[in-house]
Amino acid sequence: MSAVVESPAVAEQATGVRIRDVHKTFHRKRRPGRAALEGVSLDVEPGEFLCLLGPSGCGKSTLLSIIAGFTSADSGEVIVGGRAVTGPGHERGVLFQTPNLFPWLTTWQNVLYGPKARGVLTAEVREEAAELLETVGLADARDAYPHELSGGMRHRAAFARVLINHPGVLLMDEPFGALDAITRAGMQRFLLELWQKRRTTIVFVTHDVEEAALLGDRVCVLSAPPGGTKAVLDIGLPRPRSYDDTETLEFVQAKRRIREVLER
Repeated sequence: MSAVVESPAVAEQATGVRIRDVHKTFHRKRRPGRAALEGVSLDVEPGEFLCLLGPSGCGKSTLLSIIAGFTSADSGEVIVGGRAVTGPGHERGVLFQTPNLFPWLTTWQNVLYGPKARGVLTAEVREEAAELLETVGLADARDAYPHELSGGMRHRAAFARVLINHPGVLLMDEPFGALDAITRAGMQRFLLELWQKRRTTIVFVTHDVEEAALLGDRVCVLSAPPGGTKAVLDIGLPRPRSYDDTETLEFVQAKRRIREVLER
């Protein structure tokens, strides 16, 4: 089992998230509306790694989209860093199941796209981009195009492209769901190491109990549709974590607690 070490200080840019009584119904022509979220309330502390878990259709991705500012809630409020969310913002980085890299740009150009679009492409930013590519293990692939990268490499390039914008919150919607088992495990290890270094606030959507227990400080379980806050569980495993932790009794007990809530 991993040694217990003192956690690093929370990154200066890490941002808290406050969700209060959020409701969302999707209206359809000539058919009854479909309620996706019903009264979700949740707090995510600065620097926390929180996983959202629940059955299909419970509104996990909808809630993440509302936090990102891509979708508006019908009622309730979402506060990020003390400000109400009214639309997308670079302080909220989003990673999807499929890495949204521009296929006509190289890895280097993709990473620098955000700063260039905002008019802040300085020498310091270029230096930081080079350091980020080193961090994610893509320094030798800076001139490669997305189709020349493996699935895991594309995901790591997407990480670098988001991190260059210094997001206070990283929103991740089942980012490893489409990967094969070996690549998925490698990306989970990479994310654990990256979070341990940077301590960015992360809200991570998953349907995998083991993934939630391995990655999260806490797991928020949403109820069956329409989604509501069913329970928020502390995982309680020490940091830093590794796959060795998945063989411990504490990890098995954490998974059991999550499953018991899901099956209620």
